[in-house]
Amino acid sequence: MKKRTAARSVAAVVGAAMVLTACGGGNNAAATTAAAGGSETQATAESSGGGNITKTDIVFAQASDVVTLDPAGQQDTTSGVLMKHVYSTLMDIDDDGNLVPDLAESYEMKSDTEYTFTLRQDACFSDGTPVTAKDVKFTFDRAKDMPKTKSNTSKIEEVIADDDQHVTFKLTQPYAAFKTIITNSNLSIVSEAAVTAAGESYGDVDNILGSGEFTVTEWVPNDHYTLARNEKYWGEMPIATTITCRVIPEGSARAIALEAGEVDLVWNVDATDCANIEANPDVTLLSQTSSSIEYLGMNTTKEKFKDVRVRQAINYALDKQAFVDTIIEGRGTVANSYINSMIPGWTDEVEAYPYDPAKAKELLAEAGYPNGFECKIYVNGDVRTRSAQIIQAQLAEVGITVDISTYEWGALLDSLNAGEHEMFLLGWSNSSFDADGSTYQLFYSGNHGATGNRAFLTDDKVDELIINAQKESDDTKRMELYKELQVYLHEISPWCPLYYKNDNVGVRADLKGFKLHKGATHYLGNCHYED
Repeated sequence: MKKRTAARSVAAVVGAAMVLTACGGGNNAAATTAAAGGSETQATAESSGGGNITKTDIVFAQASDVVTLDPAGQQDTTSGVLMKHVYSTLMDIDDDGNLVPDLAESYEMKSDTEYTFTLRQDACFSDGTPVTAKDVKFTFDRAKDMPKTKSNTSKIEEVIADDDQHVTFKLTQPYAAFKTIITNSNLSIVSEAAVTAAGESYGDVDNILGSGEFTVTEWVPNDHYTLARNEKYWGEMPIATTITCRVIPEGSARAIALEAGEVDLVWNVDATDCANIEANPDVTLLSQTSSSIEYLGMNTTKEKFKDVRVRQAINYALDKQAFVDTIIEGRGTVANSYINSMIPGWTDEVEAYPYDPAKAKELLAEAGYPNGFECKIYVNGDVRTRSAQIIQAQLAEVGITVDISTYEWGALLDSLNAGEHEMFLLGWSNSSFDADGSTYQLFYSGNHGATGNRAFLTDDKVDELIINAQKESDDTKRMELYKELQVYLHEISPWCPLYYKNDNVGVRADLKGFKLHKGATHYLGNCHYED
């Protein structure tokens, strides 16, 4: 998470207190954690400030590479890591899950369909040119025409650059989640001049232009990328001089690299490697309840999966506890619903499908598949491949033969976006802590494919509930709509929700300046070593 001062957080509250009170929306993630019973180890590699800084070149490891350097060309959490360090958004979510200023120092809700943001006077891109309201307008107008951002901008009727510092958004309908939607990394503000000059090549290392704490100096796809401190950054200067991300797909190899001192931090420690890291005094495991969900998705346009009885059968055929026990070694819980338990709007009134192979066979027979059928599942990475093997074994018990197709991350997303798949394994992380971020992109019929609805679900009742919840300003009524939506999704079963996992980050024991972000968009800019 970017370094945001307490003064900025106070400014957000003072400048927009009326808005936050009027709209509700449940942005107090700390309170949500307590209500959900989640435990968090916010262990810390934060600096005591008492030593001499000796190393500011930081290396970390991730399982996958970014898919692009253009914010509007991505919606995946891996690419979002880079975006949050290189670009800025109008508003942001801080380490504790609170809405705070970023490029906008304040905003005013003039009506339930009109917002005006006041930009910081000192904000500039890494070439020194100022960030203006025209750049904001250009960013959102451009995003409305791009597949991976159109869902986030679909309620924007018009963006008006009032002057250099003020920009007004007029919405087509009341949209309770709007103020958190604009924190998404794919709505990071880009330079109109830079994008126009680069044309379709925008996203190459030598032509991107952000206003964040770092710039991209090198990107070798599927190997590494390197960020360098932006000396013209308009906010508090980061401590880290460079940040290099090494792409290490295998979880055990990431853990070994951390223990050997080859990397300073592992972003995503596989659960199977957590115990070894906990036992090693040279490294530290930081863990917290995540805001993500791991799920098996089904393409509802494919012949076998059009039948709700087939989708329900697969839910009955899978022992979800087996995934918790073996894949994440107990570091998480069975997912009962389609929204993570950390997100306001989640309900415990939906129960996960019980493991019942006999019921699964009964439903398959009713659907015309008494002997089962053959199908394919698309996955990436070693963890999801192991999950797919469990799915393969458990579905075989009810007559379904599953062929596992493993892809590199970017290739997997391309295949899913094109709708080639029958089943797939993915996770979805909601760093905005608004239930709209767990539903609209994923299940609304207008968002098929790259926009997020990779189950290709089209259902009038789902659409109606999602839109009604977006329009509802009364927070209690809005949460009831999300409960009704979860109950209905459970019934029609476009997914098989598997588990809510912990976020596990491994760091060198003497690393300073790192803190977990509740939405797992951790900030690395203050990582360093001291005497």
